[in-house]
Amino acid sequence: MSDLPVPLAQEQIPPGTRAWHAADAERWRAAGPGRWAEPLWPFLALLATAVWSIAEAPYPVCTTAIPCTTDWSGVSLATIQVLTLVLLRRHPALALTGLVVSVGGLLLEDAPDGSPDLLAASSVALLLAALYAAATLIHRLVCARQQQLVALEAADAARAPLPGSAGTFRRGRASFALASLLLAVSVFAVWQGERDASAFDERVARATPATARVTGSDVDGGTLTVRSEALGTHTVEVLFPENHPVGSRLDLLVDGDWIRPAAEPYDTIGWELLLLVSSVPGLAFLTGGLVARGRAARLRAEPAPVLRVLLASRRNDTRTWLHAADDRAAERPLLSFHTRYVFEEGHPEDGFDDADRSEDEDDDLDDDFDEAGEAPRLREAVLYGLPHAGAELVFTSALEEGGPLTECTASPARPAAPLPPDTTSRRRPTADVVAALPLSREALAWSADTGARIKGLGILLMGAFVLGVTFDDGLSWRSIVTALGLPLYASAVATALNWRVVADDKGLWMCGAWRVRHVPWDAVKAVSHVGDGIRVGVPDDELRLSPTGWSWLDRRLGRRSTAQDAAETLRVLVHHPELRPRTSATHHGLPLGPYLTAAAVLWTGTVLFLL
Repeated sequence: MSDLPVPLAQEQIPPGTRAWHAADAERWRAAGPGRWAEPLWPFLALLATAVWSIAEAPYPVCTTAIPCTTDWSGVSLATIQVLTLVLLRRHPALALTGLVVSVGGLLLEDAPDGSPDLLAASSVALLLAALYAAATLIHRLVCARQQQLVALEAADAARAPLPGSAGTFRRGRASFALASLLLAVSVFAVWQGERDASAFDERVARATPATARVTGSDVDGGTLTVRSEALGTHTVEVLFPENHPVGSRLDLLVDGDWIRPAAEPYDTIGWELLLLVSSVPGLAFLTGGLVARGRAARLRAEPAPVLRVLLASRRNDTRTWLHAADDRAAERPLLSFHTRYVFEEGHPEDGFDDADRSEDEDDDLDDDFDEAGEAPRLREAVLYGLPHAGAELVFTSALEEGGPLTECTASPARPAAPLPPDTTSRRRPTADVVAALPLSREALAWSADTGARIKGLGILLMGAFVLGVTFDDGLSWRSIVTALGLPLYASAVATALNWRVVADDKGLWMCGAWRVRHVPWDAVKAVSHVGDGIRVGVPDDELRLSPTGWSWLDRRLGRRSTAQDAAETLRVLVHHPELRPRTSATHHGLPLGPYLTAAAVLWTGTVLFLL
């Protein structure tokens, strides 16, 4: 990065604002939570011990006297338990409350008589994991308060009201919209489940009790074959066929052709599962939106502490990074977050939330990097608020063109560790790209590298497992949903395993999952490598090839991906026609999508009919 950040006009800096120097910033960093309190560790500990505790707990057996019916209270407790795991990372105060409720409920469920079996190994492990998780949450809350005090000390007495345009940004709107949709699904699940249960209850009330002898059992299919002199032979569905051995007697309810076990007259588990999978993300979005809006409102309620800082962006990263005012090498970031430029009322870009981010903005960010691959210059900014994990912040930042703008955080701030030099994301100078071109001007070709094929193989194996599990129990609504997603799955696997880009005298040939596209040189307007894909701009459109690699693995190995080299070379060829190949290519690639789809159908048929 350049040593000279884009300066902020003096009139945009509130009087008395102090610079947040590296020494104060390191004191702030030192006040942060220790590595032992990272949310990942209590998440894994709670998840593992909760699964163990549930597996060890005896499943309540349905009886004729106490039949199985709806279990909305159990689903509600499960929702709180899963939601607690979701909140561990971003909302420690709420996660602490949820932890007490969810662990207490789980322990009470361990014993059928309602008294917790605290001596069971699984219960002891769960208690220890809960205590560890509670300790990390309390530690993080204390550290957040300490960091606020350190930042307040660095700001001294400097206070300033937020820029007027900051009041136009309504934090959490996208979260509220998603929460409304998901929670509406939850309400529908409860309503439909209760409606079905009421209909079944009416039928149970008029059904005639009967008794039959079990003559056969299909454990895999979840059915029993029963026979009685009055009813003859029938097949009935039960939750646990192994609990009803052949020769035992089974109480039934009969209403015409409708025959059910008296202990299990109906099953609403489908609606209960829908309630669980919709309410957890719905409540998570709602909680996130409420917390963010509350913090933003408190920030706007009175003049906020101000500090002079530096902001920076990194290649292929939509986050903004906060640095101390004298960290001109951008080597020790303090926080990272997504931001939104905000404007006065009536501006066409007013008031978007982070969930509304478009991929076009990522392209704009990518274009900010110069030909040598250097990141954008650092920008001077004024920070409003007290920085800590999860903070809502506002900035007045400097831009090279257009003057200063107001930025608001559109996602909770996250602590950042000092970053090593990012050699994998640096763009090669044009001279290096030209030097690597063959003097013979032969056709150039790039194809999937090791990282892309590892990613494709991982997706392939995961998809095969999902197909096997989904279709193992026969056709159902889950198998239909899985089948609808098969084209997307095949597209991702085929592209990752066998993508190919060829440049010859006639233009570009892009081999994706389903076909090979030809783009003449005159139609190519731009080429970029964004995330794990290659984008080729053409008139009024954009062609995408993704995934073409695994950027996460490349960064860990400190290597450059083939897709990145391809995009850089093609970018040079677009702007320098004299360097383009002079020969035609004979092989443009083979799309694997149709073959993978056929293989997936064969595998599904094998699972469904043969295994």
